[in-house]
Amino acid sequence: MAGMSVILLAGCASTKIKRVSGDEFIKYAEACEYAGSFVCNAYIGASDQNAYVESGHPAFIGKGNQTTVYWVPLSELPKGLATQLKNGTPPWTNWYEKIANQNMELTVKTPVE
Repeated sequence: MAGMSVILLAGCASTKIKRVSGDEFIKYAEACEYAGSFVCNAYIGASDQNAYVESGHPAFIGKGNQTTVYWVPLSELPKGLATQLKNGTPPWTNWYEKIANQNMELTVKTPVE
């Protein structure tokens, strides 16, 4: 059991969790729609009380990536946006979902010979 704890802690060592303001959260969430060459964001989802965005970039020291999960209380977001997030219908589409949807559409539209 102690070995499992060490493995889990080592796996999460490059992950930070940070509370942000409603305006900051919206900025990070809007960036989810675009793939960047250095920073990559993804909207994770919302609970009954909070919303979450993940942001990753190469680690400054060592190998691998640094991930930060940004969260905000839904009460600090505009009411309409908070309702959308609670209902699971965010106004943003993660960049990788857009690519997957495009590939799916291309696959469906390409005639088979």
